[in-house]
Amino acid sequence: MMDPFSIAAQLLLGWLIADLLSGFFHWLEDRVLWIGMPLISRAIVEPNRLHHRDPDAFLAQSLFARNSTTWTAVAAIALLWLWLAGFGWVWLGALAGGLAVTEVHVRAHRRVPRSSIYRALMDIGIVQSTPHHWGHHTAAMDGRYCVLTGWLNPILDRARLWTRLERALEAIGFTPNRGAA
Repeated sequence: MMDPFSIAAQLLLGWLIADLLSGFFHWLEDRVLWIGMPLISRAIVEPNRLHHRDPDAFLAQSLFARNSTTWTAVAAIALLWLWLAGFGWVWLGALAGGLAVTEVHVRAHRRVPRSSIYRALMDIGIVQSTPHHWGHHTAAMDGRYCVLTGWLNPILDRARLWTRLERALEAIGFTPNRGAA
């Protein structure tokens, strides 16, 4: 039997994996994919561009409408992971983080009462805080792509991961649109 500390550590690792994946897909949406892209423009690219023009527009959507695309991707990744590696606490933490990521994003756009448990989670970074998230919307939108926690963005931005990925794409002949298309 595993000890509770080991289980908690594995769940947290899974949560951080979900955060990293949220950052990767967010970066793709912002900097690589383009409007008019076959199959995914209407479901992914156009809502993302609208979100950057009007950051609160998605708050008016129903729970299902704003989560359906993410939940579909999370289900596909989770099933593939389950098939390849089987169940584990890391998998469960990643699944929970993936399913929660859009709603965490929603909370970063809404006022959260200071005395709430959710606000305490924001304050310690387990879920992303409003000030941390708004750093993505107010800058050149070239960083702070991870949406779930406040922990990975400072590390990934300092390492210039996203810029390096864009340069790697350019090196193989693909020019990222950097949110312009």
